[in-house]
Amino acid sequence: MPRPSVLLSLVLIAAPAYPSARLTYMVHGSPVPVAWTSFPISYAVDRRVSDAMGGVTQIDRAIAEWASVPGAEIAFNDLGVRDGIAAGKDGKSTISLTDELYANQHFLALTTNWYDDNGHVLEADIQIDPVAIRGGYNLPQLVRHETGHLLGLDHSAVLTSVMYPYVGMTGVASLDSDDRVAIANVYPRLASPPGATLQGRVSGDDGGIFAAQVVALNEKGEPVSTALSGPDGSFSLQGIPSGSYRIYAEPLDGPVNVSNLSGNWRMAKVTSFPTQFADGGTSLSVEAGKVYGNLNVSGAGAAQQLNPKWIGVGTVGSAAVSLGAMPVILHPGQTVTIAIGGDGFLSGVTTFDIPSVAFKRVSDFTWSGNYVSATFETALNTPQGSVVILAHTGNETAALTGALRIEPKTRGRAASASK
Repeated sequence: MPRPSVLLSLVLIAAPAYPSARLTYMVHGSPVPVAWTSFPISYAVDRRVSDAMGGVTQIDRAIAEWASVPGAEIAFNDLGVRDGIAAGKDGKSTISLTDELYANQHFLALTTNWYDDNGHVLEADIQIDPVAIRGGYNLPQLVRHETGHLLGLDHSAVLTSVMYPYVGMTGVASLDSDDRVAIANVYPRLASPPGATLQGRVSGDDGGIFAAQVVALNEKGEPVSTALSGPDGSFSLQGIPSGSYRIYAEPLDGPVNVSNLSGNWRMAKVTSFPTQFADGGTSLSVEAGKVYGNLNVSGAGAAQQLNPKWIGVGTVGSAAVSLGAMPVILHPGQTVTIAIGGDGFLSGVTTFDIPSVAFKRVSDFTWSGNYVSATFETALNTPQGSVVILAHTGNETAALTGALRIEPKTRGRAASASK
């Protein structure tokens, strides 16, 4: 099956259980998440990068989107376009080209953060490989992704997240809910009302499961926020808006793996288990400012067999559906054939559903090789946002988190975003 061609990786060192995945380094033997403590963050742009993107406007917009997240206190200062910019620790944050420095290392960009012993970031440089420009990849999304690293975020296993480890030629048009909640947790606006905190533990046959992805799924089928479980299996989802949620956990076994993450996360042993919901999938009504505990998820028992990794979309009646590890972008009112594939798919047995009333299946399932497809209608009033797909074989369920994204307009091949 088709797979992404370029891989992102960040070289980091440790990772306690934080909402989303924070860039965390070992400082004097202790894990310390890095973050800025002084704003605005001033940055300059190499003229070659500006020219490749048709001017600095798209760059500024991509960066400014992080500063416009409700509930986040972030500010940037654009120092303009300059000639001859080179990355390096010099007290100046920059966006420049790598001049083929990272050729054949399978990533499109690199963000380097310099920080003190307390994890306070002092400078960050973004370097973009020229292959990203020559290959026609989505440069605004690449800049958004790297800016997330600059601000202290690691990769996300939500396909529609800007912090997802791969970037395509089209891609998502803006930050996802998981991105927004994550950055607001790192840089909370003090005047904003706090969201809810959901706490619990993911456990398996041998105790706590390290680096399982825990997802807060709202009634629209949107993965609002995610977290990774710590070494003891504990997790904390913070900044959750008031509403009704189901909480599930899934292993990082593709399309995003622990190797896509950094530091201590990368030392986690992938524990195979089917996607499991807390409290049997019962919805939990939460209020902002409150803490909800004991949301325990059990991954004990049989090892996972079903593992969706790829998704594709085709026109109704067409047998041609190309599958890949990039999210599918749809628009309200569309009727399309959606296919998902991966490991453990059984012909005539494996099915899937989209847990959103905005999606209606209007055909029988069709099986071919290791994928299954069906035709779905999307409602004209489908809100913008991401949606989960849940695959089923018998009693086993497996999630493809953020596989779909509803956008009001059409946007624009697939590879990766950064190191």
